[in-house]
This record gives sequence, structure tokens and C-alpha cells, in this order.
Amino acid sequence: MGIVSDAAADGWYSAGDGDVAFGGQFVAPALLPVLDRLDAAFRAAVADRGFAAELARLLADHVGRPTPLTTARLDADGATVLLKREDLTSSGGSFGDSALGQCLLARRMGFEAVVADTGSGDNGVAIAAAAARLGLAATIYIPDGATRRQALMADRMRASGATVVAIPGDASLLHQAMSGAIQHWMGQADRCFYIAGGPIGPHPYPAIVRHFHHAIGEEVRRHLAERCGRPPAAAVASFDGGGTAMGLFAAFLDTPARLILAEPGEGGGAFANGRPGVLHGAHTLVSQDADGQLPEARPFAPGMVYPAAPPELAAWVRQGRVTAVAVDESAAVRSLRDAATRLGLLISIEAAFALAQARRTAALLPPDATVVAVVNAGGAKDLALFEERA
Repeated sequence: MGIVSDAAADGWYSAGDGDVAFGGQFVAPALLPVLDRLDAAFRAAVADRGFAAELARLLADHVGRPTPLTTARLDADGATVLLKREDLTSSGGSFGDSALGQCLLARRMGFEAVVADTGSGDNGVAIAAAAARLGLAATIYIPDGATRRQALMADRMRASGATVVAIPGDASLLHQAMSGAIQHWMGQADRCFYIAGGPIGPHPYPAIVRHFHHAIGEEVRRHLAERCGRPPAAAVASFDGGGTAMGLFAAFLDTPARLILAEPGEGGGAFANGRPGVLHGAHTLVSQDADGQLPEARPFAPGMVYPAAPPELAAWVRQGRVTAVAVDESAAVRSLRDAATRLGLLISIEAAFALAQARRTAALLPPDATVVAVVNAGGAKDLALFEERA
């Protein structure tokens, strides 16, 4: 099922009611032909049954799709919480679909090298593995602090043959790693393909990433149709760059399901506090002070600190179709601990925010309802945090 939106054919997503539109291409003029070529190649690939068939085969053989739904019986009352287990993919997280799809597109376009960025490491691991599978050279930019805090993730990238470039700075400064990767791409756009970790950046990257993540929501919808014959009462995802959330939410936009995005409560995120602005080539909601400066990032959940909202997701929130909710760190830590000690699941701290919000939502619903929460990644990378906080 294609997820290319006709409304976004020009790269803009309307927020409705005369509100500002999000998206666009705010890049150096030299990159516009590169983006136009990418857009044309992507749309041709989506329309090609052979490309779709190869992607489907690799999603099964390489990524390990479909992933199951696990019942999370943590609370006595309320609706049933079901966990979409993206941590069971071969790379241990939800980034594998988009990484594979973009690497396959890069190979189709004749590129032999890809460049990307990663904050918590999950996206980098997925890209390194997909690039190795498809015979592409990979360079991955990562904050220097993350290579120390989550050394295992950097080691996994290198083990797959990727070149890991550490950007000086705090462990959570993903936007600096992204800036480094984009600069690399701008200097080698004729021979290097930039892979976006989330549905962010200039058009057509938001549409590309959203499309390649669509299996998440479609699998949930199919599973629930077989299980109970109806969509969930609510679907919850944490903000891990936006691809996981959009992959889940897109399947339920035409249903009554509540679509809830969990953001860190301390300090707020781009959806709660963001103002329209431009970052990394797109007009969207950006966390910024009165002078337009980005806030100091918090390292607690490194996968949730990108300071801008994906443009289409920002439009969904402004339209009222998706609700952004602040979740306290303490609630996330409790869910992290409960998942490990009561379910035997070591989930990522980002997934713990989604689980905490799912439990809060489920408590307000009847027992015959269901709430789906995405486990965006496993928690091996967060073991030090688990020992410290849980």
C-alpha cells in the first residue's frame, strides 16, 4: 500500500484553518536538482512492482517482518495494552524498514555510497546493516558522547563495515550529527546518497521515510482485524525522530482511534513548545528561544531530543488528528522497570515513554478496548541508564 500523499506532492503539508503550512525545500540552490532527481526516482520506484516485491522480500528476510503484538498486563484495570515489538527486528529497532528502503532506492539510482546520522545509535545500526546487505559503502555521523555512552552501537556499525564519524559534542546533540552528515552529502551529492533517519529535512525526504515505515501500522491493523475485528481505541508512539510514530499513525488516520505522541515532559518538546521555523531544510515547528537559538538538549532519552517536528506530523498535530502529550521521566522509568521485571522485556527508554502514556490512556478506557504502543527499540543500548535510574 503506497503512502505517498497527493496533498504533499509539492512538499507542503497544510495545517488547516488558514494556519501556516509545513515542509518545503529550504536548501542551497545547488541541491534543488539533486532533490528533484530523488523525488522522481522515489515516485518511479513506488510505482514499480519489481521494486515493491524486492523490498517486501528483504523486509521479511533481512529485517524480520512482520513483528508481533505482545500483551502487556501491567495494570489491573482498564483497557488491554498491546506492544508492537519493533525491538524484534534484526537490527533491534524500527529504523530497519526505512534504512532498507532508502538503501534500495540508492542502489536503484546508481549510488555506491550512503551517508547518514544517528543519535541513540539505532538508526546507524540499521543503515550499516542494510548498506552491507546491498553492497553499499556507509558513513555514519554520531555525537562523540554517544560513542562513549553507547559504545556497543558504534561497534555494531563498524562491524557491518560502516565508517563512523564522531562529532564533538554532547551525547544528545543529534542535530549536530545531522548537520555533519548533510554537509558531507552536499560536498559529494553526485556520488553519495543521504539517508534520513526520520521524516524530516527537505522534500521529498519526509514522504520517503513515511512511506518506508508504513509496514508498522499496516501490520497492527491487520493483526487487530484478525484478533478483534476493529481498530484500537488508541495508538501511542514516542517521538524518536518521527518515523515510527508516522508508520503507526498513518494506518489509522481514517479510523476513530486516538493517535497519541509521547514527548518528554521535562522541558517540553517541539510539539509542545515549538514555533514555526526552518531547520535542516524544512519549515516546521522548532524548539527555539526568542533569538531563534536551539535549546540545550537533555541526554536522558537521546532518541527523543531532535529539536524539530517532522513537517507532516506537525500538520497532523495542528489539525488535531494527533495529540502530543508530555510524559514525565519518572513515569517512563517506572514503565522501563516494570517491562523488565514483570514482562521480561528490556525496552528502550524512548519506548518506555510510549508505554507510560499507553498505560495512562488505558486506565481511562473499558476492559474490552485495546491500546497499542510501539516498542521502537530494545534496551541494550540503555543498560547504563537502566542501572542508574531504574
